[in-house]
Amino acid sequence: MNKVLSLIKTCMSDNMNLFRVKTKNQSEKSKKILPIVLFLIIFFYMWSFASMIIEPLVGTGKEFVLLTLFVCFTSIMTLVEGIYKSSSLLFNCKDDNLLLSLPISKSMVLFIRIFKFYVFELMYNSLFLVPAMVVYALNVSVGWTYYLATIVAILLLPIIPIIISCLLGGFISMSSSSFKNKNIAQIIITMAILLLVFYGSFNLQGYIDNLANTATSIHEKITQIYYPAKAYINLATNFNIGEFLLFLGIHIALFALSIVVLSKKYFSVNSRVKSVPTGSHKGDYKIKTNTPMKSLIKKELNRFINSPVFVTNAAFGLAIFLVGCVLISVRFEGIANSFIMEDDTISIQSIESFIPIILFGFICFTSLMSSITSSMISLEGKSFSILKSLPIKPFKIILSKVLTAVLIMIPIILIGDIVMFIRFKFNIFEIIIILLSSIVLPLVAETIGILVNLKYPKMDAENDTEVVKQSMSSMISVFIGMVLTGLTGIGLVVCAFSNIHKDLIILGGLLVYILIYVLLLIHLNRKSVKKFNSINV
Repeated sequence: MNKVLSLIKTCMSDNMNLFRVKTKNQSEKSKKILPIVLFLIIFFYMWSFASMIIEPLVGTGKEFVLLTLFVCFTSIMTLVEGIYKSSSLLFNCKDDNLLLSLPISKSMVLFIRIFKFYVFELMYNSLFLVPAMVVYALNVSVGWTYYLATIVAILLLPIIPIIISCLLGGFISMSSSSFKNKNIAQIIITMAILLLVFYGSFNLQGYIDNLANTATSIHEKITQIYYPAKAYINLATNFNIGEFLLFLGIHIALFALSIVVLSKKYFSVNSRVKSVPTGSHKGDYKIKTNTPMKSLIKKELNRFINSPVFVTNAAFGLAIFLVGCVLISVRFEGIANSFIMEDDTISIQSIESFIPIILFGFICFTSLMSSITSSMISLEGKSFSILKSLPIKPFKIILSKVLTAVLIMIPIILIGDIVMFIRFKFNIFEIIIILLSSIVLPLVAETIGILVNLKYPKMDAENDTEVVKQSMSSMISVFIGMVLTGLTGIGLVVCAFSNIHKDLIILGGLLVYILIYVLLLIHLNRKSVKKFNSINV
């Protein structure tokens, strides 16, 4: 048992350095402060959101709906994250050869993998669940049984979403391994499943409107479908020892059963994922020469495509943008009617007149929340020293990463723009401004991303998931994007209600972001080379 515990401790410590960064002249104190600040920002945001939801429920006897909504939201988030995390955390791991050579059972190897996955999700989910559970306790008189049920629920709620995501991750990896180009097949299958999950969860948004009147139906809908939510709410509001033991037993049994079932196919799937398809090449080979910049961009594109978790993370936001533009264009009247109250003076025509502003805000949100470059330096890993040795100026290497990310984003955004242009008949001035915004906003987002990644590189990650989803640079880039998106949204709303012409509003927004980009580019030109050269692996 001691050997097993030591092995678990070693494997966990090897991958649990979520916020560890290596930068020159950075004190130990600053390394600790930044994660704490990020934690407090998330906690405060979720606290505010929970307080806003429970406000209309206080005094109605339906305060428990807050817990139902947060359990449902967190479970969906865990499932969506887990679908593409599982492929990197479970299959084709770097320490496979070491673990499989040790005198331990295969089920134990799988347990270590899933347990590591579970701890990741438990840490993140607690940031979302704990604020809501504390807000509920402050607004409702609760006893010690509530805290017991809550602590146990925090520990158990990630289990079922993780099991489902592991099964789906195994299915994706097994299905994609049958194709010659495994990475592209895996990306397509993963995106299809993620979009299906997103579409299913998107319909829940309608229930949040008029929350106090629909609280009971929301609770019933969720608890009928999802047992953990039902069991936890029952325990939190009316504790029963029998139901508590059943809740505990079901999750432990499911976790153990999943280990047994997955271990039957896990190693065969893992072997298929690692296999390399062979083929024959006919004809003469031709050697092509490219400019340094073109070669660097091709290298970055190949690195991007060959990392399914990297592609999925970037493509998910872009896919939502494209799907959103199509849905707004096809079902505009139905979507607009959901924002119109009976006594409201807002009409469908007035909403349609603000479509250019809405599209500008949508582009801003998509661009700033899809930072690709925030992982590009870190993904170089041990090969970064080779990159530094190339006879190419560091600024050109950095610029190639920004341009690659922009080339990935802009075509998708432009497709959504064209759909909206055709449906809502934009004038020529609006078309020009929106097209320029579709170039400038990705440039701003990716320049921010590369600056943050140069400041907080993570060169010792065990897999791509650790870099893309769990590194300091990716988290900071997302938070900067959230702040800029929020400020932009507030500015657009204030200007719209100030009777400023809509064309002037989007022009003003574009000019602000052009100024931001110029300042970022100047800073990048001055500081990037020094930061680039200071990174050691």
